[in-house]
Amino acid sequence: MEIYLKQGHTFPVPVTVADNLLKLASHDQLKVLLYLLCHAEEPLSAETVAQNCKVLPDAVEEAIAFWQDANVLSNTQELPAVRLQNTAPQQRPAPVLPPPRDTSATSAAPQPEPTAKLQSSSSQFPLMPSEIAARIRENQTIAEMFRGVESLAGRMLNNTEMKSMIWMHEYLGLEPDLILMLAAYCLQNDCFHVRYMEKVAIEWQERGVMTHALVEEDIRRRTESHTFTAKLMKLFEMKRQPTKLQQEFFDRWQQQGWSMEMIQLAYEKTRNQNDDKLNFKYLNGILENWLKDGVRTAADAAKQDDAHYAARKKTQGNAKKPPEGSSNSSIDMDVYEKIMNPFGT
Repeated sequence: MEIYLKQGHTFPVPVTVADNLLKLASHDQLKVLLYLLCHAEEPLSAETVAQNCKVLPDAVEEAIAFWQDANVLSNTQELPAVRLQNTAPQQRPAPVLPPPRDTSATSAAPQPEPTAKLQSSSSQFPLMPSEIAARIRENQTIAEMFRGVESLAGRMLNNTEMKSMIWMHEYLGLEPDLILMLAAYCLQNDCFHVRYMEKVAIEWQERGVMTHALVEEDIRRRTESHTFTAKLMKLFEMKRQPTKLQQEFFDRWQQQGWSMEMIQLAYEKTRNQNDDKLNFKYLNGILENWLKDGVRTAADAAKQDDAHYAARKKTQGNAKKPPEGSSNSSIDMDVYEKIMNPFGT
């Protein structure tokens, strides 16, 4: 296919942008760069660039920082002058890296210097876009990992995402195929975000989940937990994500093997209190009592209800049997108080 450039005003674009950085830059970063290069001799403000590129002013500063890191823009006259009034991004402090680890079998691991600290995210990882491009050219495994993630995501990865995955590989020690598995899980569960992926990757590194089999098992567990939590949120009509304490209850019930039917039955037994509010502590107390008594099915719970009613009738004489399916048939208020105040406080 032949394409011809029509005559008109033109401006230079560094070759490295098209050859090395086109894949790494975001849509907004490319728009900002082209506008800056076109108006290189004019004093510009972030607001002016943002308005003409239809991006936010913060995106302009982020784009400038990106192209400065990539050695395309500069604060000096080495490159075409791009004079921006009051929009230069603040100088970012150099990250503090941990000392190199001694991998010999006989040497003790060196202690970090007092001023050094371990990296908790890729934001502390000094990797410029040009270096990411070099990794892709020189390491076929990393290049294949990026292609695999982009195929799953249906889009190109941005610079932040690529930097994060290289950090997981080079700093945390995860192999590219494990990172690809992590990305596939996050995309499937709508949690493909750099910070979440890095959180999981750090957990894997700390727990020694560094093999294909262990990662597969952890992803299976996380998938089941995600589904279990979603079903409980629907059951309880929760519009917000569970709190940390609520999630601990959910995880405990899943580990104990409770079915949705039994959790719903226990939930219905908590709806007979005065305020009719969802009480996780009370609900958990019912499940714990059932677990202790070997109640695992609705039939078991019904038998326990009958036994409880018979005992009360024998001691009280005039007690009336509650209707079948009553929301407070097996645990009365005395037991409720015991659950909520086990130490009599």
